[in-house]
Amino acid sequence: MSNKIAPAHIHILIVLLLSISQVVADEVKVATVNIDKLLLHYRAADKELSYLKSGRDRYLRDSNTRQKKINSLALDIKEVYAKLKSKAIPRSERDQLIDQRENLIKQYKALANEIKQADGAQATATKQKITSATRRILDQCKLTTDEYAKSNGYQWVIETSGTTSSQVSPLIYARHAIDITDEVLAVLNEVKSQ
Repeated sequence: MSNKIAPAHIHILIVLLLSISQVVADEVKVATVNIDKLLLHYRAADKELSYLKSGRDRYLRDSNTRQKKINSLALDIKEVYAKLKSKAIPRSERDQLIDQRENLIKQYKALANEIKQADGAQATATKQKITSATRRILDQCKLTTDEYAKSNGYQWVIETSGTTSSQVSPLIYARHAIDITDEVLAVLNEVKSQ
């Protein structure tokens, strides 16, 4: 008996393997989800963003108040300089104006420094808050997608928003993929509204 496989046996083996792989492929459930759409319509994400925006707006109002004060000090300094240029003022008044000018300049510099430091601190804090909020929201989206996929028998869920470095979705084609974005969004919004 020879160890060679007859061509007829190879043909039968190929047909068998192809039919088995088709059965296995037909049993694999694949779905897609668009994270951008989830983030755009997820009410908890919108609420978090609104909270961060209101904090930013409060800071901008405070910053505008400080900026008005610094502008006022600049005008006061300019006015004192104009008075000092006048040659017809007594020595005592000139000394008072010089002291006033120095005091205004100190206030101006202190406030300018305060604004610079506050702006830097605000930018850092805002970036940290946004990063943290984004991480929490994305974690919730992923967890909800995982739970939905498991409870509905999906073996694969592929993200399709196109946020790869090339801005092309990692999913180019899927023959039997079902988009579950709306279903996951409904679960996300249902959980948060209870």
